[in-house]
Parts: sequence; structure tokens; C-alpha cells
Amino acid sequence: MNNKIMSVGMALLIYLLFNTAGIYAQKSNVDTTKYFNPITDDITKRLPPLRVLVDSAGYNSPDLKYEDLKADYYYYEQISAAREWMEALSLNLDVNLGKWDYWDKDEITRVDRYYNSQSIRDNYAIGFYVRMPIATLVDRRNRIKKQKKWIEISLTQKEINRRFLQERVITVYNDLVSAQNQIRIYNDYQSFTMTQMQMAQNEFLNGEITTAEYTRLKEIQTRGAVEYQQVIAEFNKLYQILEVITGIRFNLINVLR
Repeated sequence: MNNKIMSVGMALLIYLLFNTAGIYAQKSNVDTTKYFNPITDDITKRLPPLRVLVDSAGYNSPDLKYEDLKADYYYYEQISAAREWMEALSLNLDVNLGKWDYWDKDEITRVDRYYNSQSIRDNYAIGFYVRMPIATLVDRRNRIKKQKKWIEISLTQKEINRRFLQERVITVYNDLVSAQNQIRIYNDYQSFTMTQMQMAQNEFLNGEITTAEYTRLKEIQTRGAVEYQQVIAEFNKLYQILEVITGIRFNLINVLR
């Protein structure tokens, strides 16, 4: 029985040793420069400059690429509109080769019989014609202008999307900086409320404050803790949104989760 217990104990000890070593090796492989602490670090120093973020967002934006594709499409439509008059031109080439058999009846002499004749012929025919509706000719210039306007519309929409994207990047960036500042404020507030609650607990145990007062202070601390976690979550969300918009992986590991 003792031997069995010792065997189980040794196996458990070996497992713990290997597991601890694996965890340590995993932690040692993580680049410590990627760790980011919103309380002590400055997010503006760990991210690319705002101008770079804006340019990267424009380069990786599918909306802007979509408008470029539309402008290209309307350009080719403009070329087609300019060449549409050629649809009224036609060139035909007919070639007939073969032998034909004919059975003819002599109607002049009223002879009741048919005459057989054969003919070998080669027929060639080339034809060219123009059939152009008047509307096609008159409205040609107007159709070309309409396609040019579609190109201008696409390029204008692209610029609208670009400015909206710039505003979006700037807003998310500034909200991210603001969220970090709020984290620092809430962190100090948490330290203050924890100290205050320790004092309130001692006063409550000594009968110096009522239960209602102690409950009120506890609610203040709890509300502050909840808001602290909310602002941390907001910071992480804005960080991820900025990665998606700009198409850049910042590879920072937030120590506050």
C-alpha cells in the first residue's frame, strides 16, 4: 500500500515539474517588449503616428478600392459608348460552291416531257452596308458625357469615403487615448476606495458607523470597480477596432484584461 502511494506521489511530482517547466518556457518565449500596461505606459508612444494610421487605413480600405473599380468600369463603358456607332456597320461575305440539277419542262413546244440539266457554279458575294438609327448618331456625344459623369461620381464618392475614414481613424485613436487616461483615473480611484473601505470596515466593526453608511460606501466601491472594468473593456475594443480599420497588427499584449 505504501509503495503504491509513493508511486502515485512520484508520478504527480514528475507531472508538476514538467508542467511548471513548460509554463516557464512558454512565458520565456514571449517578447516582453510587447507587454503594454495602460497605467504606466503611453499608448501614443507604442503605436505608429496618427498620419501613418490614416494612410494605412486608406490603403487597406475596401470601400476606396470598390470606388476605384467602379471608376475603371465606367471608363470602359465610356470607350464602348464612343465606339457604339460601329454597331451600325456590317460586312457580309457569302460563298456558294456546288453542283445543281435542274428538271425543266418545255412549255413552248408543248412537248410533254422534262429535260434534265446540270450546272456547276461558284458564287461569291461581298456586301457592306450602314444602318444607323438617327438617335444613335444624335445622342452619341450625350452618352459619352454621361459615362464621364459616372466616373466623376465614383471618384467623388471615393473622396467622401476617404474623409469619413480619416475622421473615423482620428476618432477611434483619440477615444483610445481618452480610455487610457480614464483607466489611470479609475485605477487611482480604486486604490482610494479600497483604502476607504478598509477604514470603513474597521469603523463598522468598532461601531463607529452604521450599517447603512457601510453599505453606501460598499456600493460606491463596487460601482467604481464595475466602471473600471468597463473602461478597460472599452480600451481593448477601441484597440482592436483601430487594428481592423488600419489593417495593422500592433502586437501589443495588454496586461489589464
